[in-house]
Amino acid sequence: MQWRLPLITFSALTLAACGGVNYGGGLWERDGRGAPSAHVAGIAYGSAYESYLTSSDVAYMSDAFLTVMNTEEGTRRDWVNHRTGAQGEIIAGEPFLQNVDYARSGRLRAPVGLETRWALEPAQGDYSSTSNTNVRLGASTSAPVVSTLTEGSVVEAIGSVHGAPWMLVARHGEVVGYMHTDFLEQREGGDVLLAGGAPRAPIYCRVYDQRLVLRDGPRDSWSGTACLSRNGRWDVQGARGPGV
Repeated sequence: MQWRLPLITFSALTLAACGGVNYGGGLWERDGRGAPSAHVAGIAYGSAYESYLTSSDVAYMSDAFLTVMNTEEGTRRDWVNHRTGAQGEIIAGEPFLQNVDYARSGRLRAPVGLETRWALEPAQGDYSSTSNTNVRLGASTSAPVVSTLTEGSVVEAIGSVHGAPWMLVARHGEVVGYMHTDFLEQREGGDVLLAGGAPRAPIYCRVYDQRLVLRDGPRDSWSGTACLSRNGRWDVQGARGPGV
């Protein structure tokens, strides 16, 4: 019976070594030497040196990407792979929404971290807040508050949350967040937007800038766009294969 203890100990250590955690929309692990092993498919898409990067370079770049995409616009995250000498930085850019009907803006800027897991039914027109009202990142009273609008503030409808008393609204051509419909009333004589069609979920995207320096001196810089898929993973637009 003495052989069982080493076997159990080895199994436990093996499970611990293989574990990963969900980190900002991608799988993030440790490789035993403290280095990240996250891989965002297509993370170097747009670089002239994409094919020169090793898997560990991609892991460091992916780790920086997953961190910076949850921060305010202009935030920079540096990374360096001492094993290969590659290093770089990623700078968070503008968040915006796709897959929405909104006639007042070509690209609809959104607040950082806006939740988009709800389908929106077509809505139209301008609304006023009937009291001082919280605007939230999600269609729930537990979602973080972005701002508080005073009574009488005017907002523009983007869509009503399907099956819930919430509306995604904008001001001055930019998304501000979700407001509960109990505190909104449509304005008489306000501008009317044409809307129609079946409910559909908006897609949260961000632009970003990257810089790369390889060990032997080659340098590169480029811009990219990534969008969150329905399973919460990032898809780098234009890249080959699905994102993680």
